This record gives sequence, C-alpha cells and structure tokens, in this order.
Amino acid sequence: MNKLHVPRREAVGRILVCILRALLGALLSGAQVLGGYAPFAVGAVGAAGPGWEGLGALVGVGLGALALLDFPHALRTMACCVLIFTANNAFCELKAYKKPWFLSTMTAGLMLTVEAIYAIRSGSLAAAAYCVAATALAALFAPCCRLALESEDARREHPAAALMLLTGILTALGAAQFESGLAPGRAVAVLAVLFIAFDRDMASSLASALCIGLAMDISTARGEFLHAACYGFAALLTGFLRQKSRLRAAGIFALAVTLFSLPLGLESGTTLLCEGLAGTLMFLLLPSRALRSVHAATEDAAEAREDSIRGRLRESAEAIKELYEGVANGVETKEENPAIIFDRAAEAVCRDCALRETCWELEYRRTFNAMSEAAGALLENGEGSAGDFPQFFSERCVRFTSFLAAVNSELRAFRLRRQYRVRLRDANARSAAQYAQLSELLRQAAERPVEAAGTALLDYRIGLKLRPKNGELISGDSAESFETGGGELCLLLSDGMGSGEDARRESSFAVHLIERLLRAGIDAPPTLRTINSALSLRAEYSDSFVTVDLLTLSLKSGEGELYKYGAAPSYVKRGRRVHRVGCACLPAGLADGAAPPEQTHIRLEAGSFLVMVTDGVADATDDEWLRTLLAEWEGENPQMLVSSILADSYAHKGTADDAGVMVLYLPERGGGAKEA
Repeated sequence: MNKLHVPRREAVGRILVCILRALLGALLSGAQVLGGYAPFAVGAVGAAGPGWEGLGALVGVGLGALALLDFPHALRTMACCVLIFTANNAFCELKAYKKPWFLSTMTAGLMLTVEAIYAIRSGSLAAAAYCVAATALAALFAPCCRLALESEDARREHPAAALMLLTGILTALGAAQFESGLAPGRAVAVLAVLFIAFDRDMASSLASALCIGLAMDISTARGEFLHAACYGFAALLTGFLRQKSRLRAAGIFALAVTLFSLPLGLESGTTLLCEGLAGTLMFLLLPSRALRSVHAATEDAAEAREDSIRGRLRESAEAIKELYEGVANGVETKEENPAIIFDRAAEAVCRDCALRETCWELEYRRTFNAMSEAAGALLENGEGSAGDFPQFFSERCVRFTSFLAAVNSELRAFRLRRQYRVRLRDANARSAAQYAQLSELLRQAAERPVEAAGTALLDYRIGLKLRPKNGELISGDSAESFETGGGELCLLLSDGMGSGEDARRESSFAVHLIERLLRAGIDAPPTLRTINSALSLRAEYSDSFVTVDLLTLSLKSGEGELYKYGAAPSYVKRGRRVHRVGCACLPAGLADGAAPPEQTHIRLEAGSFLVMVTDGVADATDDEWLRTLLAEWEGENPQMLVSSILADSYAHKGTADDAGVMVLYLPERGGGAKEA
C-alpha cells in the first residue's frame, strides 16, 4: 500500500509546486517598471526551469500579463517568456546550465531579442535606456529567484537572493493603489522593512530598506527616490536606538517616518505617513508567536551553520590525521646490510682475477669470515686499512691494493646512503608531527565551546619594559598581553637568540603567531607545539630558536597555567611569600618538534603579583637577590616594580644581554586602569 501512495504524494507535491509557480508568475506580472516592462515576471520564468514547474510559471505570467498589463506589453512579455521556457528545455542537459551566469546570459539575450526591436523602432534614447535597464533587472532577478526558491539552506547561504525575491513581490504589491494614492502593498513594504530592522543587524537592515525603497520608487514611475530615502532613514534610526522591545522599535520607526514626511508636500507627505503608520500598526499586531518562530528559525539557522562548520572542521581533522598516520607508517626503511660493500667491491675488482674461483668458490667460507672480521673495523673507523683484514687474505689476494680502494669507495657510498636514510626518517617524522599538530588544531577549533564574554571578576594591571643590551638600539625580547573571547588573560614574553634586530625578528614572530592561534580559540599546548615545530623547520637554514613564557589566566576564577620553553624562572608573590616556577626544557626550535612545553598550574588571588623575566635579568643560578627584592616589595604599582627589578639587575647581571620584565598585579580593590 505504501508503494502505491508514494507516487501519488509526489504527484500532488509537483502539482502544488506548479500552482505556486503560476501564482508567483501572475503576481510578478503586476510589477511594472521603467515604462511598462515586467522584468521580474520574465526572470521568474527563467528561474522556474524546464518541465512542469517552468510551464506553471509560464501560464501564470501569461494570465497575469493579460490581466494586469496593457496588451502590447503583455504580448511582448509573453513572447519573452515563451522563448525562455523553450531555451530552458533545450539547454537543461548542458553542464553550464546550472551556473548563475548561464541563466542570466540566456535571460538577457532572449529578452533583448524581443524588446530591442520595439526600443529601436521608437527611436528614443530613453526607451533604449529603459530596455537595457529592464533587461539587466531580469538577468539579475532570474538566478536570485532560483536560489531563493531552491531550499532553506540556499536562502541561508544567499540572503541577497531572498531579498531580491522579496523586492520583486513588494514591487508588484506596491503597483496597485487607490485613487487617493495610498498603496496597500507599500504598507506591506514598510512592515517588511520594520521587521528586518527589528530582527537583523544595522548593515543588513539598511541594505534591505534601500532595496525595498528603490522597488517602491520604480513602481510609482515618478523618477524620485522618496521611499528609498525614507525607509533607509527609518531603518538606520531604528538600528541606532532600538532595543529588544517590539513597541520601542515600532515607536522609533514611526517617529522616523513622521520626521521624514513632515517637510514634504501635502499629498506625498500624507501618503508616505499613512503607509508608514499602517505598516507599523501591522507590525504591532503581528502575533508574538510569529515573531518568536522567526527568531527561533534565525537561531536554529545560526546553530545549524555553526554545527556545519564544526562538522567540516572535524572531518578535515580526521582526514589530516589519516594522512599523517599514512606518512608516519606507510614508509618502512630497512637498514642496508654492510655485506653489500664487499659484494660491490668484488664485482668491480675480482671479476677477471685468476684467483676468483679459489677465493669466492673453493674457499668461500674463509673469504666470508675474512670480510666479516674486517666489517666491524671498517664501519667503526670510517675507512679500511690492510690491518683490518686477516693476514692470509691480504697476502693471498693478488689485487689487494685495488680491492681495498674499491672497499673504501663503497664504504663511503654506504655511509652516505645511511645518512640519507636517517635524514629521510627524520624528515618523515617531522612531517608527520606537523600533520598531527595541524589535525589537533582543527580538532580543538571544532570542539571548543563558544563562550559568551561575561564581566571579568578580577581586575588587573600590567607593567612591562624591554631593555636592549649595551651597544644595541633594539631589544631582542618581545612581549604581548591580551584577552581572549572567553574571559582569559594571556601574557607572553619571548627571548630571541642573540640580540638586536635578528633576535627581535625571531621573538616577535613567535609572539605574533602564538597570539593569533590563541585568539582563534586554539588551546595553549597545541599552539606551542606548533610554534616549536615551525621554528624547528626554520632552524634547518637559520639559527631560529626562542624562549617562550606564556601565562593563560581565567579572569573569573584566577586559575591559570604557566607554559615554558627554555624560559627563565617566573615568580608568584603574595605578601612576603615568593614562589619560583622554573624550567628545564630546551627553547622552542631546539626541542623535539613534538615535545610539549613545561606546564605549571597556578592560582592568583587578589593582591598577588606574577613576575616574568628573561635570562638577561636573572636565571635559576643567580636569582636570590630578585627573590629578596620581591619579598620586601610593598608597593602596588607593577610598572614601578618593573623599574626596580631592572635597576637591581644592572648591579647583578650588567647589560651584556637583553633584559625583559613583565609584571601582572591583581589589585585588592576593583577598578582602575588595566595597565599601569
């Protein structure tokens, strides 16, 4: 029974779609612009495509044109639509048919084929301009109408297409008006503008208001831009002043329309005001359920887009994971047997020797043992000598000097091949690690929850100073502080190798990339591993390694993590208590590409200081003076603490290296500047 009902339901669905296409075509036939043209109706037939849907649109446009247009324009419009419907059925099998440019080109070409004859016969430049403009409007409307009517996903991805379709419908509705000049369709246009201004952001509402206003202006055929200016002004004012209150938005919109209408003439001003107030009243009378459903649909659409993006990121992460697993496991390199050295040497020297059969056939075992005895010394020393071979073999071999030279030549080739394989394995492992980290970054981006940035519970102040070494104008250290969207504070301090501009370039490169990845929502561990791998690759052709000191602190809880790659110790001060956080790992770029940074969990309370320094200030072997200074410090200004640390470091470390100090202070009381 179900199999019998499925085709019937499909047939009913197709009939309903054909009827809707016919109704839309008939409605759009009433949208007369630019001297009587109906470009929206022509575009609707092109968008409907071949088959029954196209036939439905053609029939609707034909009936609408005969009912709403004068006979000459109705005849020309029907001729254009018949040609377009025929072309749709003729070209629908082409690959290019689904492209928007093909539909636009076909619609414009066939409409000009009909309309250009009448424009040329009129001999009027204005008529020719109207013809070209109407053709361009039809060519633009056709692909937009197709996209807007395809699916909900297409409308979400192409909001301009949906706006274009709405504009065509409102143009048709606005063309019908009473003798007094009032047009119910323009009141509906006001309702649409107000609804969009209430539901969307300012840029979207302003663009929509201008498009709908222009549609109303061209439907009046007065050559004015009255409605576009009025709707745009009202939407802009509503966007500036509105809140999530329907009554407030309606009041602001009505006030804007009133202010715009008052300076106008009596007839046009009264008409505009009445239509504006009527649209505003309809907006207020809309059921709350309708508004909630539209808001819910908008939120669902946003959530669906987010889920889609997350899904694509997860799929990309899995694909890259499979790729790096294939890179890591797909190539197996076997160690070459050292016996090949002697085989190739014998092939070159012993081939035509008189003792060949004696050495390699009759006494093969003794020869084999002699080669095995010599192999260890050859591989250990890197070059063979006569003493490496047993005496019986070196005295018996009549070409021993040539054989030894050939063995050394093959030994050098063997060692080069071994070195190449080692480098190949290292490069293979490094590439696999890069793919693994990229996969981890994508997975982190897909799974990271979107957090609303709430009010931070902790205030903070930051002090910072970078001092170059003696004789340099630029410090090789770099630092940065910023907040992420989830209420997390990040402090970065990096020391480049050496000093001056070259060191600064390396440290600022690391700081910049770390900041970009953290702001993008990637967690700190994969971010730092990625930077370490990137610097390791740069180190292949330059001395690119830096220390990294990174603090990520939640401003809501005071909980944080301190990450280090080869960095100098950091210090947490609370009252007279000072806690040192050290580091034993190598700098970024020298550590293994997959090596994680050293990570320490910390908790900062109000009144606490966190001090980060580079090794030009202090290191783990000489920091007793710094710990004493911090324990005795009683001030609250982090910048003054920075200056005091640098002043004392001059006596202990001098200025033979760049020195950088960054201090974070959480005040006891809220308020105040965030940076001292």
